[in-house]
Amino acid sequence: MKLGFPNHPRKDVIEEIRWIGDSGFDFVDLFLEEDKATPNKINVWELKEVVGSYSLDIIGHTAWYLPISSPSKRIRDSAVAEFERYLKVFHKLEVELVNIHANWQTGLFSVEEVISFQIESIRKIVKIAEEYGIDIMYEPIDTPFDTVENTEKILSAIPELYFHLDIGHASLYGRKPQDFIDRFYDRLRHVHLHDNNGLRDLHLPLGCGKIEWMEVLKHLLRYYNKTLTLEIFSPDREYVLVAKKKVERFLREHS
Repeated sequence: MKLGFPNHPRKDVIEEIRWIGDSGFDFVDLFLEEDKATPNKINVWELKEVVGSYSLDIIGHTAWYLPISSPSKRIRDSAVAEFERYLKVFHKLEVELVNIHANWQTGLFSVEEVISFQIESIRKIVKIAEEYGIDIMYEPIDTPFDTVENTEKILSAIPELYFHLDIGHASLYGRKPQDFIDRFYDRLRHVHLHDNNGLRDLHLPLGCGKIEWMEVLKHLLRYYNKTLTLEIFSPDREYVLVAKKKVERFLREHS
């Protein structure tokens, strides 16, 4: 299992990657988001140089707030166009795997309609990504709508789409990450790990919430041995390094 960490998109990208490399991670989960990590602010050649100096891999991560399920077709199409801007940068960085987040703009529109809007947008994005040699994976987020059943409807409608498991998200609203693993292990390409209290998406260090993360990882290892990002949003990154040691020890003991 390779371990990675994300850059903070409101901090200098190069400095963030240097910290990730200096901390001994295997890859950077490259967040292209506002406001310092947008496509127009990325110096591809400088970024490639610093990534190469640490022998880091890159997995692509896009903005969670892209309105791919907007009831307005023009807004959905704008979200697809924005996503292509990300893909162009990831292609130049030779990234082969990029995520897209679920998006649930409900209200006057039913869940089934919102699912259809997502499917329409993601189909376009997957087709564009193929031209850049990039695979797209779908990440359920932190809403009550991000169920195994709704995720299955989207993945079933787009066979070329892969699955991205966020263990924190999959632990909210009484959900269990193990259920997502059992259902989608054959499409699973990447995993995020962080803790929470079961009520809110807090991105806590491991052991600071209620997730039985060791049990989840034991279940995960039955099917999966690829990339795992510690998506911990602590201002004190000593907690990140403690979590890294915990996971590394766990993997050594269970490999």
